Formats: sequence, structure tokens, C-alpha cells
Amino acid sequence: MVGPAETAARELTCPSCEAQIRELARMQQGVAKRDAELRDLRSHQRKQVGVLRESAQEVTRAKVRLRRLATQADAASYVAEVEVAMESLRASRGAAAAVPLMVLAQDILESTAAPFAQGDYGVTMDRAGQAEQLIALVAHNKARPRSLRVPGEVPLQVAIPLKVTGDSSLRRQPRSKAPLVGTLKKDTRLVAHAYRGRWMLVQAEDGRAGWVSQMRLGAP
Repeated sequence: MVGPAETAARELTCPSCEAQIRELARMQQGVAKRDAELRDLRSHQRKQVGVLRESAQEVTRAKVRLRRLATQADAASYVAEVEVAMESLRASRGAAAAVPLMVLAQDILESTAAPFAQGDYGVTMDRAGQAEQLIALVAHNKARPRSLRVPGEVPLQVAIPLKVTGDSSLRRQPRSKAPLVGTLKKDTRLVAHAYRGRWMLVQAEDGRAGWVSQMRLGAP
């Protein structure tokens, strides 16, 4: 008479069970191999992002150095180019042209008049570059299908000086009900480092950092 233990042992060593065990082991090895390949791919992607970021920063630094040597003709030409880009984007957006980032870009572009009149062409070029960056961000978002837009934080290549146009809330996250970091008085000067949706990630002169609605920001 065969006992339960012997029956179980025979079942474990039957040909079909052994084949299944081998197949399971093969599948586990395949999964492990794919996991290793995925880790390598992610590591490679992170390195590529780092290289691209460093390249972008180097290009930005080169542009800053060139702007410091700008002439009156250089500044006038650059401002005109940015104005053309603004008008082109505004025409393509129609009634949607008054999005917060475009309003900010227009304010910053208009602020180039004072340093240009004073002969400070480096500052003129810097501000035109800040406006150009905002215009490019709006154009980039417009060109991408809504389904492909990632609602994440978008860093700015060049920090943008701004001020609050009225008493405003500085929040920990980019949403209206996020916890408060504090309150910013009207005309408080800020530096924007990133944006997400209708919010800007800013830092105040006193060191406080957080998110402010773009509708509350203007050129300094």
C-alpha cells in the first residue's frame, strides 16, 4: 500500500512536473535578465540626461558671456526677434494668447526698454532672453498633444527675476489648497526657477521658497 507521502513524492518527480519546473526556472531567469537590462537602460538614460543638462548649462553660460559684450545693435536686433516670436505665438493662439506665461513674457519684454535707453545692453539682452524662454515654453506645450503632456515640474534654463503684483500666498506645493510657507507682500522680489501648470517655483530675497500662482507675478 502506497502512503500519502510516497504519492506526493512521485507527483513531484513525474516527467510533466519536472518539465514545468524547468520551464518555470527558465522563465525566472528570463525575468531576471530583463530586470538587469532595464536597470542598465535606466542608468544609461540618467547618464544621458546628465550630459544633456550639462550641455544646456554650458550653452546658457556661453550666451550669458556673449550678452555681456552686446552692442546697441545686438540688443535692438535680439529684442526685435523676441517681439516677432511673441506676435507669432499670440497670432497662433488667438483668444488663448493671454495665458499667464505669455503675460509674464510680455511684461519682461517691455521691461527691456529702460536698460536699453540707459545703454545697459547686457541687461537688455538678459531680459529679452528670459522672455524668449517663456515664449518657447508656451510654444512647446502648445505643440505637444494634451495626452502627452507630463504634469510635472519644468525647470527654467535661466532663473527669471519677478515680483508679486499684490499680496500673495507662497505655498509648499503647486495647488491652491497646499500648506502655506508664508505671505508675500506686494512688490516682493522673487527669482523663478521652475514652473508647473499655472504655478511658478520661486525663491524670495529672505530665502523662503515655494509656489506662487503665475497670475500674481509680474516683471520687476
